[in-house]
Amino acid sequence: MDRHQWGTSYAQQTLLFRNLTGGRFERVGAAPGSGLARALTGRGLSVGDLDQDGLLDVVINNMDSGPAVLRNITSRAGQWLSIRLVGDSLKKNSRDAIGARIYVTAGKIQQRKDVISGTSYASQNDLTLHFGLGSARRVDKIEIKWPDGSVQTVPATRLDRRITVMQNKGIVKD
Repeated sequence: MDRHQWGTSYAQQTLLFRNLTGGRFERVGAAPGSGLARALTGRGLSVGDLDQDGLLDVVINNMDSGPAVLRNITSRAGQWLSIRLVGDSLKKNSRDAIGARIYVTAGKIQQRKDVISGTSYASQNDLTLHFGLGSARRVDKIEIKWPDGSVQTVPATRLDRRITVMQNKGIVKD
């Protein structure tokens, strides 16, 4: 710190990368005027579907200024399903289902997501888990492994929606 003049900024332009698969990425330039083109002093990041349109949005916690909300306005590239879990406290699971695992199978692809807290420095991602399903036409299976060790399978549901699953009761909101 002593080597820098008073008032030096640590703001950085957000880096954006495209996944090329096989462990390779390429840097992509931000569109002029977009939130990604701004220099920020980000010290935390949260991800969630803020407007419930199936596209994940980002909130960046900045030092010495307000948070930056980056709303995803891209065209949707595929199908999706978001699942919120509600645990049963009588079975010693938290209501937020921290520690639960969800497996969603669509065709030959199975995805796993865990409900965890403290997902980023000074931030928390949405506890509703988002599954990108690409060109899948349906979900074949949804399996939940609750923190108490019990396993629950819920019936497949329509795509492009947010559902709530209560432990031992199934889908309560679709």
